[in-house]
Amino acid sequence: MDINEIYHSEDISIRTFNICKNNDLKDLTAILKHYRDNKTFENLKNCGKKSNYELTALCIKSINHNRNKIVGSAFKEKHLIHIITNFSKTQREIVNSFIEINSNYLSTRSQNVINSYLNGDLKIRNISDRILNNDEFNFQKIKNAGTKTLLELERFIDLIIEFIEQIAEIDNENDLLALKNRFFIEKTFSISSIPDEILKSQSIFSIVDFLISKKVIFEKNENIIFQKGLRIYEKQLELTIDELAEEISISKERVRQLRKSLLENLFTSLKFIKHINDDLYQKYSIDQNQNYIYIDNDLNLLINKHNNTNFSIQFNTFLIYAYISDEFDLIGEIEDVLLPKISNSRGRYNWCNFYLVNKKISSLFSFIEFANDLDKRKIERIDESYNFNFNSYLLNFSRIENLYLLNQISNVAEKILNNEFEIYVDTNDNICFIRNSLKQGYEYSYEALKLLGKPSKINEITKKIKELHPDYEINDIKVRTSLKRENGFVPIGRRSIFGLQEWEDNLENFKGGTIRSIVSEYLESETNPKHISKIAEYVLNYRPNTYERSILDNLKADVTGTFTFFKNSTIGLKSKKYDISYIELNKISSQKAKSWEERYKEFERFLNTNKRLPLSSGGTDEEIRLYRWYKVQEGEVRNGKLDNIKCRLLNQIIIQFNQNDSNRKRRSNNVERYINLKQFIRLNNRLPSANKTGEEYLYHFFYKQRKLFEKGQLNHSEKNQFIEITKIIQNNTYEN
Repeated sequence: MDINEIYHSEDISIRTFNICKNNDLKDLTAILKHYRDNKTFENLKNCGKKSNYELTALCIKSINHNRNKIVGSAFKEKHLIHIITNFSKTQREIVNSFIEINSNYLSTRSQNVINSYLNGDLKIRNISDRILNNDEFNFQKIKNAGTKTLLELERFIDLIIEFIEQIAEIDNENDLLALKNRFFIEKTFSISSIPDEILKSQSIFSIVDFLISKKVIFEKNENIIFQKGLRIYEKQLELTIDELAEEISISKERVRQLRKSLLENLFTSLKFIKHINDDLYQKYSIDQNQNYIYIDNDLNLLINKHNNTNFSIQFNTFLIYAYISDEFDLIGEIEDVLLPKISNSRGRYNWCNFYLVNKKISSLFSFIEFANDLDKRKIERIDESYNFNFNSYLLNFSRIENLYLLNQISNVAEKILNNEFEIYVDTNDNICFIRNSLKQGYEYSYEALKLLGKPSKINEITKKIKELHPDYEINDIKVRTSLKRENGFVPIGRRSIFGLQEWEDNLENFKGGTIRSIVSEYLESETNPKHISKIAEYVLNYRPNTYERSILDNLKADVTGTFTFFKNSTIGLKSKKYDISYIELNKISSQKAKSWEERYKEFERFLNTNKRLPLSSGGTDEEIRLYRWYKVQEGEVRNGKLDNIKCRLLNQIIIQFNQNDSNRKRRSNNVERYINLKQFIRLNNRLPSANKTGEEYLYHFFYKQRKLFEKGQLNHSEKNQFIEITKIIQNNTYEN
């Protein structure tokens, strides 16, 4: 049938008729040959979509009517069936892959029609049985197949037949795979110039690297963002959104949108590599039969060296995931691992790495919840370190209780635990969460006092803290502030000496607080008031360096009204009611208060006797009372509350004794030295030594005082203090 006959049969329009004449398509045979060779007529000069459709429909009609040799002979020829029957496994897999790829390019309607007819089985054997080896097959009889659908499906089957014939002519398996890769890449990315070494390498890494360089996986702007804005390459500093926007000359918001779209569609963009046969085990010892796959630095270096690439660990891991995603899940958020982030996402853990976990394992355990819980525990304030059994902890996120499977899960979970959180399972299979809160001031004092092991002065505690923590800024004021009862400390008397509350339970003869608080506690437990000797006996258990008279004076000096003093040196508590047989001293006689003049005369006698002002401590009770009276009078003089005569008397004293202020200070220092000397002798049961560091200053003081005592040059107070020292020495056994 020539072109004129075809036109007069009204199968084509006048425009199509002219196109055929101008392109030397004189008859149906020439038209069918062009269709067989090109699968389209759009490559003819001036041929549009309508003319292409008319000529293609003409060919399909002729094929189905006449069962000519283009397709019909392929259905009938036994050698095509013989070829398919005798395909090797590799050939069959390649053809099946070819069919799967091309079926994706069919329209939705055509896909539905062919899938319905083949019951969803698009493998070559089923196509051969149902179509190629079926003499009665006719596309026009397929349900829901219109003209356009028939055209698409005829092309589809024609492509399969031609590919089968090409595959049959290739014996070498590497050449087969290269052919498959070439066709697949050309079909997917519309690229033809692919080096043979890339195709024959059968490497997902090399092929992806090549396609990235050819800018065919992503559009122009997307490709720049992909390569420069994500962690794709080793040792590359990724560009920020601002920098990318400037380079591409688009808005920052558009960059953000494109980057977001890239991450969301990255797997889809790369899943084509599933059709490439890459032997990961032979090349890199990556065993797909294990529970998880983790790409470390050494393995990543091997992959890059083998393929002459420079991909990052993160991207190489993602490529492997895209390749084996049928069997493995990707653990780790893509936006965390591939996207350089200034701030972390809230409400969940932000992953550092990817982990490929076998689906059999990942389906039994929630690694995401596991990581989120670990992260929450690690970032929350931990005041005290704690730990728990690792396997027991895993049960919180596991969907099974099978111990064997739990051990398999444990291996993967431990890898995440180590790499992501730097937490390690100890020898007892426990994981420990270390304290992350700053140590508070009182904890430094507690640690120091615990190591000192005895009640200590503030300066001793400060010194120990500095010894333990040289970089920690500390001083006596900070230490004193931290030594509160609520923090576990107790004062020992009123000399800035402190101990630990816990020692009251753990150490024998230890009790914190002042002498007054100890006496108050003792009297609280007693029904009747107690003689001062009994009270002193109790107090000396905890304060061995005091004595009965000192305790009595201490209690009398209390201004809180805690104690009641009875006849015969008996003492009770004001808060308790006692038998009427106990008579309070203030009910026997009330001492008449001394006048100002009487007090001044006593004060004057003291000055004439001691040639100095009274001291606030270390002297007799009377001296201390005179000191307090004098200080009150000083305040009265300053405030103008005394008459002129009294002011004149006191001013004379002030002028006289201020001239000897340095001598007074020396004597005041001597009082403190006597106190330190007594304490040293009682604690060490010996005199200080001139040859031991820290003791020499007390030794020199004792030596000078002894010489002054022998010459009779000590004042009355210092003489009494020295005599008290000698009595202490006589009553104790010590070593020189």
